[in-house]
Amino acid sequence: METDGTLVPIGTTFSPAAKSCRSHSEAERKRRQRINGHLATLRSLLPATARMDKATLLGEVVRHVRELRGQADDVATAAVPGERDEVGVEKESAAETWDGRMRAWVCCADRPGLMAELSRAVGLAKARAVRAEMTTVGGRTRSVLELEMVGGIATDGEDVRSGVQAALRKVLLADGPDLADRFKRQRLSARFGNAAGFDS
Repeated sequence: METDGTLVPIGTTFSPAAKSCRSHSEAERKRRQRINGHLATLRSLLPATARMDKATLLGEVVRHVRELRGQADDVATAAVPGERDEVGVEKESAAETWDGRMRAWVCCADRPGLMAELSRAVGLAKARAVRAEMTTVGGRTRSVLELEMVGGIATDGEDVRSGVQAALRKVLLADGPDLADRFKRQRLSARFGNAAGFDS
């Protein structure tokens, strides 16, 4: 019989202290293997960490996690829709001469056709969207629009800004009984209905 590289006669029994020492050594070896496995996983997740020692690697992981947490907080505060309905419009430039660009946002319950309604409202306010972002979570949506004015630009832009805000507020408050029917999608197009032998 061989233990730890030493030959031991088969009939030899180990004292309880020796058995305890062996089991402790085995547990310690497994613990080191687990730690090294997790460190290898961390090395694979972060760039350029192959030659770092363990302490430097853990410091880099801490820095990276803090950076990701900061980015997640920024996204959460900026993009995730809140619980209350809101509309806002602000000029993009703080300079005295306004360039006709605005940033608008609408936060409300999600519904079919909302983007089409917002686009129509923006057009009625003599503006056009140059960029749009929409985030939907749990039945709530937040739409952020970058707008520019179509045609002439007002001197200070306050009339234009309030006009866009009023148009978007109408979209927010549009909850008539026909709203759901207006944006109901067809289940089958006429082409498919006729091909399947159904009346359109």
